[in-house]
Amino acid sequence: MKLYVRLEPPFEWVRVNAKQVEAFGEVPTLTDYPVADEDEIIGVVPGEWVTAHKVNLPTKSKRQFQAAVPFALEESISEEVEDMHFVCPAWKSGEENTVYVVAKKKMSEWQEAANQNQLPIDRLVPDHALLPFHDAADCSVAVATGSYGGEPEQQQLLASTAAGDGVCLDSDFLEIWLADVPMSATIAVNEESLAETLIENHPDRDFRHWPFGSKMAHWLEHTAGLNYDLFTDQFRPSVRKISWRSFALPALLVGGAFVLMGGYDVYRYFALHAEIKRIDAEQQQIVKSTFPEIDFIEPGKERFMMEQAMARMNGGPQKVTAQSMLAETAAVLRAQRVTLANVVYRESELIITCQLNDFSQVDALTTQLNARPRISARLQSSAADDGEIIASYTISKS
Repeated sequence: MKLYVRLEPPFEWVRVNAKQVEAFGEVPTLTDYPVADEDEIIGVVPGEWVTAHKVNLPTKSKRQFQAAVPFALEESISEEVEDMHFVCPAWKSGEENTVYVVAKKKMSEWQEAANQNQLPIDRLVPDHALLPFHDAADCSVAVATGSYGGEPEQQQLLASTAAGDGVCLDSDFLEIWLADVPMSATIAVNEESLAETLIENHPDRDFRHWPFGSKMAHWLEHTAGLNYDLFTDQFRPSVRKISWRSFALPALLVGGAFVLMGGYDVYRYFALHAEIKRIDAEQQQIVKSTFPEIDFIEPGKERFMMEQAMARMNGGPQKVTAQSMLAETAAVLRAQRVTLANVVYRESELIITCQLNDFSQVDALTTQLNARPRISARLQSSAADDGEIIASYTISKS
């Protein structure tokens, strides 16, 4: 949607949706305009500050044309050219072009007003550029009721041709403007009494009453004649609209990046988790194959059993002590679920007394003890005592 706002009193505004006036009104200050994020904001300034000139220069580029225009119009304007702002919105090589001239001081004032009141104006147009044109007319003349400028006793008029020659003038200067309008031109006038006066004073001209209204909201109900832009980068306001649309693509990209990163992190988490489980399983397998005693570790003997295992791994000398013989023996007794009743260490030998489950374990226990790599065992005696099987073994270094 387009929002037209006046930058000088009265502070009228008109919102146009497509080609239809959706809403309009008047506010006390520039800061009160109902600006929406989706609006294209068009600043409207008094046409009395903007003059249009026809210029035809033999230049090959718009840059050359823009550089030569001030000198070409030096005698046509009453101000110093260095103080004026020249704009040619629709330059065409080798043709007569319309150049709009505004004082740089006014352009700076409008720029400052937009910046101070946080108005992100996209384009700047004079009010006479908004005059509508009847299909059967070549020019439009409007009585600008309530418009700015002019003395109260003078009737202010806005006039424009379909070619873009717009002007703001007092009624006393209407005759001067008509002198430059071709006699064959059809002129539409918005006020009936003015149209009758002009018809009476100029019976040889074609004036027609067309009540297209006297306010900006009335003009925008019709198709405007021209909608050019007076801005250049030098005078464009620094205020810019902040709309969620301007962040939509970056937000989408950032969101997509976070989704991808999050998905990758999830993938990496499960992949690493599976890798850790695999490594743990391999480690447990290695530990069990290297330390088969791990399932028979007795509390308090962990260090001793580790030293034994490390000695075997390193292939170094293995010192067999009473403790190491007892550890080897205990591993067998535990596996056979045999109760150790008594232990005696004498002359580098262990004499153990065991309580067995039955006589079949006597020989089985001897065989398994002798299967240990660091000890040898021989049966000293076995007997039954009150229903229990008691066996004694001598354990020595192998």
